[in-house]
Amino acid sequence: MSEEKRIKKSYKFLILLLSVSTCVIMTVYFASTGETGVYTHLFYIPIILAGVWYKKKAVYLAFILGAIHIFTTLFFIYHPPVEILIETSERAGMLIVVAYAIGLVRERCVRAQDELRDAEERYRVIFEYALTALCVIEHGEVVSLANKEFETLSGYSREEIKGKKWIDFIADEDMDRVQNYCEERRKGEAPACCEFKFVSRNGEIKHVNAWIEPVPGASSCVASLLDITELKRKEEELRETCEKLAELDKMKRDFLNVAYHELRSPLAPIVGYASMLERYKLPDKERRYLYTIEQSARQLEKLINRMLELARIDGKKIELSLEGVHIPEVVEEVIKSLEPEAKEKRQKISTSIPEIEIQADKQKIIAIFINLISNAIKYTPEKGRIDIKVEDRGEDIRVCVADTGIGIPEEHLSKIFERFYMVDTSLTRKSGALGLGLSIVKEYVKLHGGKVWATSEPGKGSKFFFTLPKRQ
Repeated sequence: MSEEKRIKKSYKFLILLLSVSTCVIMTVYFASTGETGVYTHLFYIPIILAGVWYKKKAVYLAFILGAIHIFTTLFFIYHPPVEILIETSERAGMLIVVAYAIGLVRERCVRAQDELRDAEERYRVIFEYALTALCVIEHGEVVSLANKEFETLSGYSREEIKGKKWIDFIADEDMDRVQNYCEERRKGEAPACCEFKFVSRNGEIKHVNAWIEPVPGASSCVASLLDITELKRKEEELRETCEKLAELDKMKRDFLNVAYHELRSPLAPIVGYASMLERYKLPDKERRYLYTIEQSARQLEKLINRMLELARIDGKKIELSLEGVHIPEVVEEVIKSLEPEAKEKRQKISTSIPEIEIQADKQKIIAIFINLISNAIKYTPEKGRIDIKVEDRGEDIRVCVADTGIGIPEEHLSKIFERFYMVDTSLTRKSGALGLGLSIVKEYVKLHGGKVWATSEPGKGSKFFFTLPKRQ
């Protein structure tokens, strides 16, 4: 305890002791004259002082003074009437009640003051050490208080900031907009956040995000400023990088389009001449060579066509040519084209398709079925089964292509529609696949506004589903 507090405490005790002594002397005097009711009021003076200074401890003093009051009454009035005894006891009790009430009120006041002081200190620390620049703006014009981060942001000392106009920190081109924003914010008609250019002491322009919140019941508001200059710089760098990447991507697509066309051009005569040579009688060995040439050329042509189609999809150059598509007719056409492959493996293909017609791009619907059914044939062993089922669900149709093939592990199901993704590279190399068919299926279904997914159980087979709306 400091010396000043010790002296102040001693003074309080002496004043209270003097007050009590005076009251006791006057009590004895008035009691000796027979005035039993007058001197009781004198006791309230030390009780009030004790309640203010010592809070609930004033009750102890009230007990003492009440006892003195009762004792003097009994001492100076021999055999007092019952009424006087009751009245004396009531007055003594009232002293205790008053002392307790004053002590309780004082204690609560002190506690409230302590809590207020703690809250002020807590909020002062929060304000001072916040990671964002904070300031208090009076009447929307003058900065009255700022924290350390605001000093760092502005370059001014705290003494220089105090009393400085708020608009001095705003770039000229943003001044009107920010002032209008602050005015609307005070009326509660604007969002909490505003971005503008902040001018520091050395004239450096910084980009900040400002949150301005009016103080309820006051003409001031609190502004929280976050420096986003570095973020804006990186954002600009990212934008420039994206533009360069977009340009490079366009160059890549243009190059691939030219390359695919140039690669496809020499394939036509190779396939054509190979077909012509088949008409001649050739030895078995040369005929096998010719067959290999033709099949390889057709496989390469198929691959180039798929790559070219994906390039068109990436370049968003594909448009749907909508027409009425009779689903049973399309499926029958696809099965006929793939029937030789299925017969070679002695596989059975069954269909369950109602009479239904949708509005779609027929060639792309054919491509979807070709990719899914050819995949089922490719990965289903000999004597396997492939089931094609179409359901009419009112607004759309749901197609399921199920097989009894090798199946797909669960961890691969979410990736099989990605380009060039292959579950088992050894099998795909044997079959000549490159993992493009399912990605084309996904893109075509997406173009029509449908969804595609798959379920599978390794060793038992897979099911590929897709939906297509009836009307585009």
